[in-house]
Amino acid sequence: MTLLRRVMALPDPQFSTPRVLGVDDFAIRRGQTYSTVLTSVEDHRVVDVLPTREAGPLATWLIRHPGVEIICRDRAGAYAEGARRGAPDALQVADRFHLWQGIGRAVETCVASHRDCLRNPSPSGLSAEATGEAAGRPQDDPEPIGRRAERKKAAHALVHELLAQGHSRRAIARHLGRGLNTVPRYARAATWQDTLRENRPRPSRLDPYKPHLERRFAAGCTNVTRLHRELLADNAPVTYQMVRACSATLRTTPPDAPPLRRRCGR
Repeated sequence: MTLLRRVMALPDPQFSTPRVLGVDDFAIRRGQTYSTVLTSVEDHRVVDVLPTREAGPLATWLIRHPGVEIICRDRAGAYAEGARRGAPDALQVADRFHLWQGIGRAVETCVASHRDCLRNPSPSGLSAEATGEAAGRPQDDPEPIGRRAERKKAAHALVHELLAQGHSRRAIARHLGRGLNTVPRYARAATWQDTLRENRPRPSRLDPYKPHLERRFAAGCTNVTRLHRELLADNAPVTYQMVRACSATLRTTPPDAPPLRRRCGR
């Protein structure tokens, strides 16, 4: 206890504002309580811990600690908004872990959604029908699925079983230790395969205003700030980041492309 008192009596170390700031969340209680950890990417040390993973605390911290040139963060929209408000001149980049995680999920989701197109090669000299009969199963039986798909299949079946027993979604989430958004997603999915198709475009607050942006681009107005101000004047609940992402997509989309192919950012 004496040693602990001595250590706790020491003053907190004073760190200078890092040039490259790492921003990521961590779970205090998984699925319920999260905080934000700020790190110095160049020195590999923790700089500060924020109580939530919302945009406000991050923006306030950046305003109080000017000098951050690069913000290395995950893909959370709240962090993007907080970084833009607190350090508008800083360059926002994705860290290596989340880049690999994102591409891994995209590849796995794409492959899983096209599993019906994949079949094991037949031994030479045997037809696919003979191979299926030799294996003791019909030809159209699905092949073994991956571990992630197996987990989702089991979770989907368990959620629907508990719903059939009359349990509420909140009670199921508490019982399984899952997030409040995860259980409704499984409940809405008719089949477990639907939970794998996570690369479908999600609705965005910008969706009702995308035709307006397309018309303005066609008329020659490509200034993001001006387009954002026009939408704000129309009481549109959109952010500058949304308009900028959509504008970047419109710049790279051929003018004669059909509207359904134009996928603006969230």
